[in-house]
Amino acid sequence: MSNFLTLLKTFIKTTELTSAEKKRSKHFYKIMGTAVVLLIMIPAGLLVGIITYALTLGVMSYGGTTQGANVILHIISILSVIFGINVIINIFYFSNDIENLIPLPLKPREIVSAKFAYSLLSENIMEFILILGACAGFMCAHGFSATGIVASLIGILTVPIIPLAYCGIIAVIFMYFTHSVKNRDFLNKITGIGTAVLIVGSLVALVSVSGFNPEAIVSSLASADNGFLNVMNIIFPHIPLMMDSIAGDGACLLILYLLANVVVVAIFLFLASKMYIKGVSDINTTKSKRSKSIAGQAIEKSVQKDIFASYLKKEFLVLFRTPPFFMDCIAINLLWPVFMAVIMILQGSTNFLSGVLTPYLAGDRKSITIITVSAVVISALVTAINSIASSSISREGKHFQFMRYIPVGLRTQINAKALASIIISGSVMVLYVIAFNVYCAILATTFNPFVFIVTPLIHIALSLICVVFVTYLGIFLDTINPKLVWDDEINALRGNYNTVINAAIIIAITAAICTISLVLLWIFSVEPAIINLGLVIVMCVLAVAAQKVCLKKGVANLEQIES
Repeated sequence: MSNFLTLLKTFIKTTELTSAEKKRSKHFYKIMGTAVVLLIMIPAGLLVGIITYALTLGVMSYGGTTQGANVILHIISILSVIFGINVIINIFYFSNDIENLIPLPLKPREIVSAKFAYSLLSENIMEFILILGACAGFMCAHGFSATGIVASLIGILTVPIIPLAYCGIIAVIFMYFTHSVKNRDFLNKITGIGTAVLIVGSLVALVSVSGFNPEAIVSSLASADNGFLNVMNIIFPHIPLMMDSIAGDGACLLILYLLANVVVVAIFLFLASKMYIKGVSDINTTKSKRSKSIAGQAIEKSVQKDIFASYLKKEFLVLFRTPPFFMDCIAINLLWPVFMAVIMILQGSTNFLSGVLTPYLAGDRKSITIITVSAVVISALVTAINSIASSSISREGKHFQFMRYIPVGLRTQINAKALASIIISGSVMVLYVIAFNVYCAILATTFNPFVFIVTPLIHIALSLICVVFVTYLGIFLDTINPKLVWDDEINALRGNYNTVINAAIIIAITAAICTISLVLLWIFSVEPAIINLGLVIVMCVLAVAAQKVCLKKGVANLEQIES
């Protein structure tokens, strides 16, 4: 136990800001951390609570009890497995501390258990908040009790244990038997593909329940023959046990819930004690076929060409050839439209967009304004979430010195990084606009030139302006306190809070834009053309301001880091 606690404290200590980072950040993280909590974490928890509350009331009207909350917690658990497997593999097998830990007189069980506890505490803060929202929403609908409050408090901290233990079991078995795996890039590709398949499969399984019709879903959940719920209750048996104990069915179920966690973790630790050393030894004793980093290869291939073009090419090579960067920065742009398409296909002609698009296709100016505001919000949020810009400096890592020593100005380098983000994010947004208009053309019975020619051009222009604004804002935030010390590419993104901060700022700005636009439209009856013009002007001002601040203050920040 003492070795476990010592290792856990050491792992947690390594995630703290270095003295240099603390000096650079000053009050930045305190202020931005508060913004993240207020604009992302709390709203997300409230949203989950509201959905759980509505589902619980719905299933109770059909004679059910905990089925609605069970579904929400099952979805959270599925996401925990999907996004946790890659993290677990990298923490267990590819962190730089492995070479120092293996020679020590430590049991494999102690190393793995400490890393597991560290992963649980560091990776699941958002999940804890979502579970809190689900439990609170359920109790608001079903009723509060002393047993329920105690069970929910225990569940908030322990529900992620079994999903993460599943990730650990998959990791140790996979790494034990795949002796032919020679480098982490191959593993990242495999886990990335597997993650995408799991996400799409889970979405299809979920939305196929009664065609995603709310009333049909509620009645199906309340019945005893809901296939999705029955399968998930087998995979995650602790969820129904915990929710039944919260519902007031006695402390015995809470004990069974805790016992289920103990059993799964015990199985994981048993397998780790037998398989971990063999798997990690194979990795450590085998060099990657690629002796040089992606960044190193990119630098070599970018010589003897135009300076700006060479640096831009280096950025593209790093993003596209590094699997974690490709999955988290580029592929994520293409995943959520697939989800939306799957939902609409399964819903058929009565999908959630059909009611909104009818007046839009008829040329209703208010509907066109609402769609335009939506284009602004989507463009800004997608660009912020993909982290291309907000991790642009952090991605340099140990190559940060390269930025200072090459005979290329920092302004030029920042503009090259910005252009890479603008090209990738902007091209994706243009594809979204084209796909949306193709879908509208399929539904339309008449051709409206304003809807199919003028409006798409406005959407494309606004989207590109939004991309420019969010890109320079994200790069500026990353210059304030970039994460330059990381073991692998996943840690460069996972431990970089600038992406979350950027998303929080964009959420606040887009929320203000939505509110003002809709108030002007519905309350003051301002002409939609004036609102659209105002949106263009506002976004242009924000984009220019963000660029100037980034190129002036951002360069100063980077120079200060170097000095």
